[in-house]
Amino acid sequence: MVRRTVHSLGIVLWVAGAIQHSSRIPVVNKGDKMSVRVKLCCSLLCMAAVVSVCLGSPPTPTDTYTHDALLDDGGKYHLYWKLANDSIIFEVHVETLGYVGFGISPNGGMTNADIVIGWVKDGEAQITDRFATGNREPYIDASQDIELIGGMETDTHTVLTFSRNLQTCDSDDIEITSGTMRLIYSYHADDPESETGLSYHGSQQRGSRSIHLLAVDKVIPAMPTGDDLLTYEFLNPNISVPGDQDTTYWCQAFKMPTLDRKHHMIKYEPVIQEGHEALVHHIIIYQCRYDVEDGYHGFGHECYSPNMPENLTTCTSAIISWAIGGGGFYLPEEAGFPLGEIENGDPNFVLMETHYDNPDQLDSFVDSSGIRIYYTPILREYDASIIELGNTVDYFHAIPPRLTSFTTVGFCSGDCLAEGLNGTSITIFASLLHAHLAGRGVRTRHIRNGEEQAVVAADDTYDFNFQEMRYLPDPVVVQPGDELITECSYNTEGRSSMTYGGLSTLEEMCLNFVYYYPRRSLAKCESFLPFEISLIALCESDNIVINYEEFPPTVVLPASCAGRSVFDIMATQDWNKNIVREFESAYNIGYFSSCERNDPGGLAADSQLVFAPEISSTQVTTDSRCDASASQYSLAVVAMVTLPAVIITAFWS
Repeated sequence: MVRRTVHSLGIVLWVAGAIQHSSRIPVVNKGDKMSVRVKLCCSLLCMAAVVSVCLGSPPTPTDTYTHDALLDDGGKYHLYWKLANDSIIFEVHVETLGYVGFGISPNGGMTNADIVIGWVKDGEAQITDRFATGNREPYIDASQDIELIGGMETDTHTVLTFSRNLQTCDSDDIEITSGTMRLIYSYHADDPESETGLSYHGSQQRGSRSIHLLAVDKVIPAMPTGDDLLTYEFLNPNISVPGDQDTTYWCQAFKMPTLDRKHHMIKYEPVIQEGHEALVHHIIIYQCRYDVEDGYHGFGHECYSPNMPENLTTCTSAIISWAIGGGGFYLPEEAGFPLGEIENGDPNFVLMETHYDNPDQLDSFVDSSGIRIYYTPILREYDASIIELGNTVDYFHAIPPRLTSFTTVGFCSGDCLAEGLNGTSITIFASLLHAHLAGRGVRTRHIRNGEEQAVVAADDTYDFNFQEMRYLPDPVVVQPGDELITECSYNTEGRSSMTYGGLSTLEEMCLNFVYYYPRRSLAKCESFLPFEISLIALCESDNIVINYEEFPPTVVLPASCAGRSVFDIMATQDWNKNIVREFESAYNIGYFSSCERNDPGGLAADSQLVFAPEISSTQVTTDSRCDASASQYSLAVVAMVTLPAVIITAFWS
C-alpha cells in the first residue's frame, strides 16, 4: 500500500558542514542582502566535536531540537529542526569542508526550488537565499529571507544553523506547511570561489527525502520497566519475494501470545531486514473476526489469492499500521490497545499483510521483516482501536486518465457512526493517510449537523513514498451521527487508461486509518460509488441498469450503452472537461455505505444507499499572512452536487 520520493516548498541550502559542540553559537543579526557572515571561534569544544567524529558517534546539535533526520544513505548528512512561533530553525551537520545544499522542492529536484547556499571559509560562515529554474546554479533571491544563527567547521564537518519564516510572502519562496515536504540536499568538497562561482556537486553528493517538517512533537510516555514491559515479534519467515511481479502482498498468520490477564499494547515499531528498506513498503496487522484454528499459526501465502483459507479472509480489522518512512509509534499515556481478553473481543489470531514493492523484479530478495510490539499488564485508562475510513478497495473506485487533478470522495455516514459507536463519542488521536502512486492529496473532513468542523487530518502534498502514522495536533472528538468525508486527489497525466481501485500500486486506494479511544466495535466506515450513478454522464441517461451477475459488469439500460461492459464504456470515453467535471461530481451525489464491525453479528457491509450530506458552512484551515495569496491556503471544499431524489431511487426500485 505504500512507496518513496509532492508539491511543497523548496529551500535548498548549500552549506558546508561540521559536527558541532553542545554550546550555543551566538545569534548573528542579518546583514548584507547577498550574504550573512559570522565570525566563528574554535575552542576546546570544537576539538571535542572532532573527537566525537573520530569515535563515530552521531553529531551533537548546538541546541535542543524536537526533530531530526538522516537525509542520505551514507550517514554524511544530518538535519535537526524545531518550530519557533511562526518560524522554523534548521541545523545541518554535513561531512564536507565545502559548500552544502539543503531544502525542499516541489518534485524532489532543483526546478522551482527555493534555495539557500552556504559554507564556512576562513572562519566565517556565509549564506544566501536563492531560487532555481532548472538544474543549474541557482539565482540569488532579491529578498533574503534566511537568517543565519551560526556556523563552524572542524577537520571533517561543517555545521550551519539558520531560520526562516513558515510564510515569507516572497514569490520565489514556498510556504512550509503541515503536508509532506520534499527536502533536497547536496554538498561539494570545496568552497566556491565567489557567491556565483559554484562547482557542480556531482550526482553522488545530492538527493532528496520527504519529511513532515511540521509534524507534532512525538511525546514518549514513561515506559514500564523490568517484568512489566513485554515484547513480541511478528516476523515473516524468510519469504522469497517473487521476481516475476513488481507488487506482492504477503499474508502471514499468527496466533497471539497467550496471556493470563488483560494487557495493553503501548508501542509498536518496524523490524526491517537490513538492505530491504525500499522493498518493504507497508505492513498492516489485521485482527481476525472469527475463530481461526491454531494450526494456521505460521501459515503464509500471497494475499487475496484463491488458495487463501476462507477463515483468514475475515481478518480485516486493522490494529497496527506502518508504512515506509515511519518509525516506532507510541500510544498516548491515557490509552493502550487491549490484549488478552479474547471473550471481550481482543485479538486471538492476526494476519500480517506485508506489501513488497519490487519494480526491478529481482528474484534475490529473501525477507524476514515484520513488527515488534511492546505490551504491559499495567493498564491505562482507555482501550484504543482503529477505524478504516475512505473508499472501499474495489473497481467502483474509478479515475480517468491524462488529468492533472481528479478528486474522489469516500463517506462515513452518520447512521454508520451512530450505530457503530454504540451511541457514545470517541477521541481520534492519530491518523495514517493512504493512497497509491497517483495520489497527490488526502484529507478527512468532519461534518456535524451540516456544519463543517476543523479537518481531522490532511496532507495536500501527499507522497506515496513517505507514509507514517501521525499524531493529530489536537485530538478530534467524533460524536454519534457526525459524518466523516475522506477525499483523495490524483494526478494521472502519465496514464493512458483508467485507474481503478485495487491492491497494486498502479491501482488506487483512498483510505485513512484513524487511531482512537475508547474502543468500539466499528472497524470500517467507508463507501463506494455505484456505476448506476457514475455512468449517468457517460451514457447520457439517469436510468442506468447494470447486470452484476457476470464479470465485468454489463450495462442493460439505456440502449446507448446496452451490451457493453462498464470498463469498455470508460476505456473508450472522450474525457473532455465537461465529462470529467460531471463524472467527478458524481462522487458527491449518493453512495453505498460500507459499514462493518468486528463482531460476527455486526453491521452488514454495502447495505444501504445514502445521499451525500448537505453542508451549510465550511471552515478554513489556515489564514495566510500574505494577503495577496491568502486564497492559496484555504481549505478546498468539494461542492456537494445534488440530483433529484427520484433519479437516485429509480436506480434501486
